[in-house]
Amino acid sequence: MRLYPTLLSLALLLCTSVGHTQGVYKWVDAEGKTHYGSQPPATDKGTEALKLRSNSGFGGDNNGKAGGTTEYNPDGTKKIPKDVQDLAKGMEKALKTKDSKEVPLDCMSAVKNAQDQADTALEVSAKNLKDGYITQADYDNNAANLRRAKSQTTLAHCQFSTGKDRSFYQCMSNGNNHFSACTK
Repeated sequence: MRLYPTLLSLALLLCTSVGHTQGVYKWVDAEGKTHYGSQPPATDKGTEALKLRSNSGFGGDNNGKAGGTTEYNPDGTKKIPKDVQDLAKGMEKALKTKDSKEVPLDCMSAVKNAQDQADTALEVSAKNLKDGYITQADYDNNAANLRRAKSQTTLAHCQFSTGKDRSFYQCMSNGNNHFSACTK
């Protein structure tokens, strides 16, 4: 079984699991473009760590206090507030942007980066399930795909990979890349 198709489907699934994020940064580059990312840029100048409201704040006031009415989708999951959807779209765009700096293939780093990101995605998916933002079926599907992709991402697979799989590992050797960018 090839790794690339599994990771591509995994990247698409991850982008739909946006109820929670951690360590989100916002900055404006020299050209005036606003960027979002899970890591601040090399220079912290102008970087703002965003404070995300907890789920108890959804549907409440601007202070993150509970209150108001929680809205639900037809499948029974909680609706994601518009401001969080907008943030998620910005983050999705940032995660799909590949760092232009080419680094040598480093299978140890590539595998570690990919597996760490899969672990984070599993945690986010589990939290989204717990907090009611995805269904059990979506969680089970996401978790199965994440675990399968993680089990296929090995040092041996990297060392003997060719084609798209090798390109994926090359991309993941750069610690600034997310697998969403590397599977494009």
